[in-house]
Amino acid sequence: MLDFTIFILLPLFASFLCYIVKNIKIHFFISFFVAIFHLVLSLLVFNKLYHTILPTYFGIDSISRFFILILSNVYFWVVIVSYNYLKRPYSEKVEESKKYYFLLLNFYLASNSAAMLSNHFGMYWVASEATTLSVAPLIYYYRNEESLEAMWKYMFTVSIGIAFAFIGILFLSLASKNILYDGRQLFYWELIKNASKLNTIWLKASFIFIFVGLSTKIGIAPMHSGDVDATSNAPSPIAALMSGSLRLTALLGVLRIFQIVTFSSTYSFAKSIMIIGSLLSLFVAFAYMFKANNYKRLLAYSSVEHLGIITLGIATGGLAFVGALYHSLYNSINKIVLFLMAGNIHYKYKSREIESVKSVFKNLPITGWLFLISVLAILGIPPFGIFFSEIKIFEGLIISNQWFILVAIMFFLLFIFVNMSKKVFEILFKEDDLFSNNYVKKEKFELIHLISIMLLIMLAVIPLSFSNTIYQNILSILNDFGMKI
Repeated sequence: MLDFTIFILLPLFASFLCYIVKNIKIHFFISFFVAIFHLVLSLLVFNKLYHTILPTYFGIDSISRFFILILSNVYFWVVIVSYNYLKRPYSEKVEESKKYYFLLLNFYLASNSAAMLSNHFGMYWVASEATTLSVAPLIYYYRNEESLEAMWKYMFTVSIGIAFAFIGILFLSLASKNILYDGRQLFYWELIKNASKLNTIWLKASFIFIFVGLSTKIGIAPMHSGDVDATSNAPSPIAALMSGSLRLTALLGVLRIFQIVTFSSTYSFAKSIMIIGSLLSLFVAFAYMFKANNYKRLLAYSSVEHLGIITLGIATGGLAFVGALYHSLYNSINKIVLFLMAGNIHYKYKSREIESVKSVFKNLPITGWLFLISVLAILGIPPFGIFFSEIKIFEGLIISNQWFILVAIMFFLLFIFVNMSKKVFEILFKEDDLFSNNYVKKEKFELIHLISIMLLIMLAVIPLSFSNTIYQNILSILNDFGMKI
């Protein structure tokens, strides 16, 4: 029960403590220690150095072991930078938001952990709904009209999506009628073992509703708008948290139903649905890059692009599936740096509009360099991990003889690369003498810069130094899906 206590009960207790204690500094230390315990246990579980014993409705398998580590890693770095972020002076309205920041952050960790560790669709649905409730107030951190609209739009679209997912779960229960005993219909492994016996029509309906419903949180087009607005209006640490881990919690739900259909006659149908969704996502990101006028929104659409690539790799299977899981890890790390540096730019320039932000390299040289390197990493430039994961996905498409899809992706990615680079270079290099003349303070090296440097080093080192440990776990996931390279 130690694992259940640290993964779920400890963050919940930390939320309660943050509610009782009113000192934000104490909130930070409580959250920091929770993050350390969570990360250490996640690493032990991932390396199979700790044998987990979880209560009914929860369990650890290869895929939850992988995703809980990603969640824990993203959360750890976000907590570290959050206290310095909260010390920045804002309006009195924002001061009110700070009181509940770490309380909601701990609740976020508990609910996401519960969703990732669940072995039952009902429990996953409840925990997934809790993740929405934990993050929505954090989107409204700045307490202005724009963030209020983003919060309500996110809650509205995601609530509809969760309702769709619930209907999908009901259809899944109908698919297993007369096959599994009452009380066992929605356990993952029971459904996987009996996948070939499930009613095909209800299983197809279930997959459509769960995939479309959870796409509102993953950011898969055309269900992406609420998530994009929320990510672009949330404070930078929360945007990093959503982009790096919350999307993957929703993706895990899709992976669970996809794992079931891989052992049934519905596999080709589900695969086609996912490929269509991924191509739509890439097309939407491609189209937005031509008219991008908000750099945080630009990064949000970059997340739509990369979740589309991940979804495509999963649907393709084999080597592309391996590449997609690597991509999930590398994208989560990179998005932390991108949103943190975007937050620095926003804080200094007081604007998210590209036209209003110029000469970042001159005025914020440290932030400018880190932002540039992180953008190059997310665009797939070596030696960073995303380059290697994308190559695996492309190889998987070639092996699968899906040349048309590969050509379409390369076309989209080429223009995304060109247009995103153009917008970023405009922010970094285009001169703005008026702002420069009024800008007195020189940028100081801060904790947020140190953390970003460490994460970029991780992004380059992990593919070279820790690839075997990660690879073995990914092979276990591949085996659980009944796939081979």
